[in-house]
Amino acid sequence: MNLQNKSKKLNNTRILLSCLIALPLLLSGCSLLPQEEEMIAPPLVEPASVDYDLVEVQRGDITKKVTGTAYFVPVHSKNLFYEQSGGRLQHVEVKEGDIVEEGQLLAEIDTGNLVHDIEQLEIELAKADIRLKQVKGSGADSYSIELAELDKEGIELRLSQLRRQLATAQITSPIDGIITFVTAHKPGDYVDAYESIIQVADLSNLQLIYIASAANNISDVKVGMQVALQMNGEDMRGEVVQTPETVPEDVLENNSTQYSRSLLIDFPDGAPEDVQVGDSVSIEIVTERKEDTLVIPTNALREGFGRTYVHVLVDNRRRELDVEIGIESSTEVEILQGIEEGDEVILR
Repeated sequence: MNLQNKSKKLNNTRILLSCLIALPLLLSGCSLLPQEEEMIAPPLVEPASVDYDLVEVQRGDITKKVTGTAYFVPVHSKNLFYEQSGGRLQHVEVKEGDIVEEGQLLAEIDTGNLVHDIEQLEIELAKADIRLKQVKGSGADSYSIELAELDKEGIELRLSQLRRQLATAQITSPIDGIITFVTAHKPGDYVDAYESIIQVADLSNLQLIYIASAANNISDVKVGMQVALQMNGEDMRGEVVQTPETVPEDVLENNSTQYSRSLLIDFPDGAPEDVQVGDSVSIEIVTERKEDTLVIPTNALREGFGRTYVHVLVDNRRRELDVEIGIESSTEVEILQGIEEGDEVILR
């Protein structure tokens, strides 16, 4: 073997040795690179417990009632208007709340020269009376005396007619009382016959009126129900005599907003002495009462999408149950079915 072949064989041997050395490195992958740390699973965390505001369903009594403040108002009032014909309003002498006497002038329509014509006829009547006396004193014949008498009688008839006409143009108070209504018409406005102009109420007979904030608040109140009253620390007794369902149609037309949500309360034993219009009294009317029934607080009841339901806690889990309710008071509600005594309901 010559020198050239020996050199070539030596090079091949070196290459082979290099490959043998590199092979373990290749097989070991990236053993020379930094190794990644092993992923550690997060620790298991117990879910936080929910603290509910609970109340136990119990049996008890429940009462539905109407409470509030009522005020003294006159029992009887008279609606005043022009009967035969209307006219243009000349002036109104009173306002709501004024105290008036029987016969006092309250309002008047324009009568043109009527007052002047009456004054002129009164003068003519005085003249006719003097002429009649002159004729009788002068010894005149019976015909002259009769003519003078007829002249005076004719003036009296015309004067009486004008006075009646003036009386129909005036509205006077038929009683001693208080003005409770005055028309909104101003002087110069035309008023029709039978159109309410003024209302005057009798102060000698008073009753109570209670006006609710909404009509449905008194929907369960009926005529004849007893009313517990308290005034200046004194307990009294009253009785419901009018509800929105029993208001006369003519009264309702005058003030439908008020009377559609008001009650009138009378005193079977007579109204207390020394009370005045506007004095106040605390009232309480029991409309319904139930004993030994399932009761929960009102704030445990939930409503929505046509359902009435509650949330109850069962095995530490919240459940939703539909319920049927009965009487509702301001703080509690009766449960007819859906839950049982001892169940724990969740308050809102």
